[in-house]
Amino acid sequence: MPVYSRCCLVLGLAATPLAAQDGGSRPAIAVLNLRFDGEHANVLQAGDTAVAAAATSALRATLQASDRFALIDSARLAAAVAAREADGNPCDNPCGLAVARELGAPWLALGRVTKTSNLVWVFVAELFDVGGGKAVLTDSYELKGDATRMAPEGARVFARRIERALDRVTRSAAH
Repeated sequence: MPVYSRCCLVLGLAATPLAAQDGGSRPAIAVLNLRFDGEHANVLQAGDTAVAAAATSALRATLQASDRFALIDSARLAAAVAAREADGNPCDNPCGLAVARELGAPWLALGRVTKTSNLVWVFVAELFDVGGGKAVLTDSYELKGDATRMAPEGARVFARRIERALDRVTRSAAH
């Protein structure tokens, strides 16, 4: 049986802005770990789950560096996901949507890093409008080469696309 972690990446903008570290006010984003999927890998190795962890760290760091967002404490989201996973089922899209609703987040992103071989991995993530339950942004990148370097880069690209997508949504809502 393949070994892989089943966590969701949850991204939400809180209904009210949180105080940023610099004292300003920015919308809050919550991010949970990207899921590692090794189900179809030709060979699993001990460090494979670290690839998803590195991508999660890059996603969080990129969003945290943005002047548009303030990250919500990940422990709050982790507790909400853990409560839903208590029955032994992994947090899938409906679970992630429920967690985002519970925490008042209008946006949700779910993601995974899939290993297919030692040289080919795939980064897939979606940004959802929680109210409508529909994806507003879907990204998929084939990562070739050193996965510990390429997966974080895929996460950085996704974070920048999230910023642009939410900027568009914010601008259109203001008009």
